[in-house]
Amino acid sequence: MKRIVYTLALGKPKFAECALGLGRSLKLIGDTTRRVVVTDLPDHPWDRCFDEVLTPKDEFKWTLFSKFSALERTDADQVLFIDSDCLVFKRLDPIFEYCSGRGLCVQGRIISDGNWYGDVNGHLAKHDLQFMPQFNGGMVFYERTDACAAVIRSCCEEGRKYEESGFLYERDLVPEEPYLSVAMVKAGLDSNGAAHLIPDNFDYMGTATGLIGKLELDVLRNRCQYVGLKYDLRLVQPTIFHASRYINFAVYWKQLDKLAWLEKYEGKHGYGYMSPWHMLERSINRRYLKYIKRVL
Repeated sequence: MKRIVYTLALGKPKFAECALGLGRSLKLIGDTTRRVVVTDLPDHPWDRCFDEVLTPKDEFKWTLFSKFSALERTDADQVLFIDSDCLVFKRLDPIFEYCSGRGLCVQGRIISDGNWYGDVNGHLAKHDLQFMPQFNGGMVFYERTDACAAVIRSCCEEGRKYEESGFLYERDLVPEEPYLSVAMVKAGLDSNGAAHLIPDNFDYMGTATGLIGKLELDVLRNRCQYVGLKYDLRLVQPTIFHASRYINFAVYWKQLDKLAWLEKYEGKHGYGYMSPWHMLERSINRRYLKYIKRVL
């Protein structure tokens, strides 16, 4: 079973920095899943933390739908798309194992009212639905099956009708989330391995929505933890931290700087390198332990 992590780094150079941060975070925690990036920013050290680099094929307006192209462009059997502005703190095998055989999987909840890309009641009436999944498309799992391919195909077909869909979006892009939501319901959630909604409290991905207190984010200590009020108030320790709105916060960019520094450190030093300060500390400790007769 061939598995990959798939991400996009398109347009501005800052998105290359984000994607490199994603790749470096996966490398740091020892995740061995093959990593593939689609990018139009070739002048970056992709080969240090990605196994394959692809050039984009879709026009800009459809950039967000490019996340579904991995089955066409690679030999992967299972794909975990992760947004470039994410950092990973736990190995990904449990996500692949949970999602395997369930088709296309996203994490979220079922909604039948409220506001999501506009008035939800209006969306349900327009698309003849009783409910729809609400989720963040920063993490999407899909696999090489007919049922899963049908969901992706339906999502793209729905997206081509964006002008009449009724979904609202402020950017000059077509958002994939509402169209995928419609496609998942029409295919049948948990029906024939077509689509599945991962309960939000699984915390495979977190965006620190409704943050209360401090976001504890530190790649050197492998720590990501926060209390947030999303659907309910609770402590979250996600496998994947999706920066999302925190891409505009210094704490996120500090982590990218730390990861870049680690990569440079690795390039300059060999196996078991011990810094002069570390050697000095060892010498002092040995002398102290010998003095108190704890070392023979």
